[in-house]
Amino acid sequence: MRKIIFLPVLFLFTGLSAQIIITTTDMPNVNDTFRLSTTSNIQGNDPKLTGANYMWNYTNLVPDAQRIDTFFSVSSTPFAYQFYFNNNFSYPNHKASYALRGPDISIPQVSITEVFNFIKNSSSAYDNVGFGSKINGVPSSTQRIPVDREYEFPMNYLANHISNSEFGMSVSGFGYYGQSMERIDSVDGWGNLITPFGTFNCLRVKSILNKIDTTYIDQFNFGASTPRPEEIEYKWLAANEGVPVLKIVTIGGNVSQIIYKDSLRLNVGIAEINKINNVSIYPNPVKSNLTINYNGEIIGKLKIRLKDILGNDVVTVYDGSSIKGQTKLTLDLTPYSIKTGIYFIEFLVNNEKYYTQKIIIIE
Repeated sequence: MRKIIFLPVLFLFTGLSAQIIITTTDMPNVNDTFRLSTTSNIQGNDPKLTGANYMWNYTNLVPDAQRIDTFFSVSSTPFAYQFYFNNNFSYPNHKASYALRGPDISIPQVSITEVFNFIKNSSSAYDNVGFGSKINGVPSSTQRIPVDREYEFPMNYLANHISNSEFGMSVSGFGYYGQSMERIDSVDGWGNLITPFGTFNCLRVKSILNKIDTTYIDQFNFGASTPRPEEIEYKWLAANEGVPVLKIVTIGGNVSQIIYKDSLRLNVGIAEINKINNVSIYPNPVKSNLTINYNGEIIGKLKIRLKDILGNDVVTVYDGSSIKGQTKLTLDLTPYSIKTGIYFIEFLVNNEKYYTQKIIIIE
């Protein structure tokens, strides 16, 4: 009799979703790469809808473009950034776990390019501790003080937290630019999410971001603080997925960006670039002939260049056509008369950086 009663009960419970817990182990690791599709067409869905044991159906999303996000080791970024983000002695609160390329920032008279966001992933939290960038062409590091706490671990349904972060930078020939931000996070749902990539058991996080920009222009002895429209991030997190499987951003109540994990979509009208991996560069230190082995799935123009420890371009040592599969290159550095020192060798495809490694050149 017990078996007759037990089996239907077991069958009933195996059909239910289970609420998950997100921890630091579900975040990215160094050298992880993720293919992401992007669009701004919400296809009639409402990101505000959520709840316990909820079913979110976003199977009708259609990508406008795709990109690859890579989590670089901090030691592979320019030395000018490492002093602030790879220095446990002087800046333990800003000792980052990895770096992620971010979008360029433009404000009047100021160009902020080649942005690397630095992330600290610990057992208790996932913090954006600052960024390195070229400000009007000059490498600069900008710490967030306090840091921006994106997640607190362990993360459960109905958990919430509020954090405040701030950064500021002086810009030669311009003045000052800074931003303060209040983040209000709440885990407002759990259940199953369906996207064009698959079905995931998720926690849903809602982040309300209240940002204020502050500028001061030396030329006019004038400064102002300007609140931005309210920005909300809706993020669906699943176990062992590294990044949100779906992220929807609204600004002033309007959907501005949708990002979701995806497979290669051949119908997306952009040049498709896959990751460069299995890289070996030797000898290191090197005097003249440098051998590079790597495996790539690349469509585009490949450049390999050297940069000094301040992030300045030194020389392009390879400029070639599309490469795919396992490749071996032997490069003669002698004609370039490169001085002895520490450099960073970068792989770029269509002028987008996809791999960096530190090398030492000797005479």
